[in-house]
Amino acid sequence: MFSMFKSSKSTPTMTKEFKERVPLEARKQQSTNILTKYPTSIPIFIDSSSMHKVIDKPKFVIPDGFTIGQLMMSVRMRMKMNPATALFIFIDNQLVPVTTTISSLYATHKDEDGFMYICCSEENTFG
Repeated sequence: MFSMFKSSKSTPTMTKEFKERVPLEARKQQSTNILTKYPTSIPIFIDSSSMHKVIDKPKFVIPDGFTIGQLMMSVRMRMKMNPATALFIFIDNQLVPVTTTISSLYATHKDEDGFMYICCSEENTFG
């Protein structure tokens, strides 16, 4: 697996800002509410702070059968990304294969608050 390179910028990430702004108990309550209302879905927080265009609503509720590839398509559509721009998904600084299911990742990578935190990165594939 590839490791995500950390930016030399000292700007805080969306994930860090979210965790600092919303107390742990409130985040736990949010994820519990999502899991209660949608028992076959997974609460995800997508950090797009390293991208040119930041996602407007970073919290997603994704069906547990979704793959990372399907999540990537949802993110691309929501952000109206240029087709020439490649999108990469990282969890815990590891590049995730597009065929991996969200439910298998959630089982091993969910945070103590019940959300799974995903980082997105982009690269212009045509120069």
